Amino acid sequence: MAKAEKIQKHVLTDRPASQRKIAEILAAARVEFFTNGFSAATIEAIAARAQVSKVTVYSWFKDKENLFGQVVQTEVAHMRENFVPENLAEKSLREILHHAALGMLDFLLREDRVRLERILAAEMTRDPAIGKMFLENGPLRMAEGLKALLRASVEKGEIHSDDLEASAEMFAGLVMGRMDLLLRYGHKFKMTAADKEKRARRAVDAWMLIHQP
Repeated sequence: MAKAEKIQKHVLTDRPASQRKIAEILAAARVEFFTNGFSAATIEAIAARAQVSKVTVYSWFKDKENLFGQVVQTEVAHMRENFVPENLAEKSLREILHHAALGMLDFLLREDRVRLERILAAEMTRDPAIGKMFLENGPLRMAEGLKALLRASVEKGEIHSDDLEASAEMFAGLVMGRMDLLLRYGHKFKMTAADKEKRARRAVDAWMLIHQP
């Protein structure tokens, strides 16, 4: 994860043309990785889809591992914005968690996400490093952001937690329940906006009750 973060900081530049090129490469890489998984995706295919040379891809992202890490980080970046501790200055923790829960449900139900996780699960039996890359740049990165938010809330006296990691894990568990497992094995969920709202509210209510100071 640290390596991917280092590359991201390196490639971010104020030049609009460079920003557009980076975005195009990431968009192309996302399609290739989400469609074919990590092992079958190639820099050649990503470069062709982005209409750039392989040299251009390597100049920005160094190797396929770092590019994959950046794609996963980009996927969760919007949700991680919910967990910035500074958000507590404008919104209550309950509001933040409710919005985050809705975002998690939307992400969870995406067919391309389910397909990617199925592919990665098969790939990591051959190469465990693939699973490690995904976890470090995605779910574990999300968990670190949530723990930072919860730590700030504890310091403000809004909630009580003597184990932030367990509290963060509990929140994800209350929101997702068994949905992740069922989706991975082909179960279809049809959730309306009202269904998601109800599930998110119940999850947050239960979590807040457990963590009341």
